[in-house]
Parts: sequence; C-alpha cells; structure tokens
Amino acid sequence: MSDYKQNKVGNLYDKKEKDNIEIGYKINDESQQIIDPQNKVDRNKEIIVSTHFKDNSGKEKQNKKFVLKLANIKDKSNVLMEETIPNDEGTSGYEFKISPRKFSAGKYQFSLYRDNNLSVEKVFTFK
Repeated sequence: MSDYKQNKVGNLYDKKEKDNIEIGYKINDESQQIIDPQNKVDRNKEIIVSTHFKDNSGKEKQNKKFVLKLANIKDKSNVLMEETIPNDEGTSGYEFKISPRKFSAGKYQFSLYRDNNLSVEKVFTFK
C-alpha cells in the first residue's frame, strides 16, 4: 500500500480567487473543504492535504499541470515529496493523505506550482 492516498477533487460550489493549501484530519464531503484546518498537525495521525485551485474562467491561459512539493523548512532544496496534478477540464482541486509517522517532527513547507511558476506556499509543523 502506498504512503500517499490521493484523489481528484470535483467542482467546488464557490469560485476561488487564489490557489489555497489546507491541512487537517477530516474533510467535508459536500464542500470538499478541510474541517478545522491546522498549521500544526500530529505526525502520529493520518493527515489530509487539500489544494483548491483558483477559478480561471478564461482570464488566463489554461495551465497544463500543477506540481505540489513538500520540503523541510531548513532545507527547501531537498524535496521530500512531489505530486504532479494534471489539469483536466473541471479540475478545481486535489487531495491526498499522508500516512502516520511518515515524516519526523519539525517545520515543513508545501509549495504549489502552476506550469513551473510558484503559486502559493503553506508552512506547517509536524508535532
């Protein structure tokens, strides 16, 4: 079994103004939002990472792919995890799970890229 469980998030009910990354333990099935997002998570529990992509609606060219990277804040060049997310029509987000005890305690950063351009960063702590 893989350390990462993933699935594509369907269309959300509200339009997003900017890309967003949320981390927590439970997701609302209807809204596809993390319930009570956290900046500090227990590394001994399974966590959910959820990304929500801003609504482009013809304002800019369609991005071909999104890349989500995870690195320890002390050494951002050492990418610990990388997920490539194809941007199919109607893709409004992406979520996956990180298994308990996969990473050691410390500060980490998720970085979301749109066609190799940094879109958003999220710093969090595994305690």
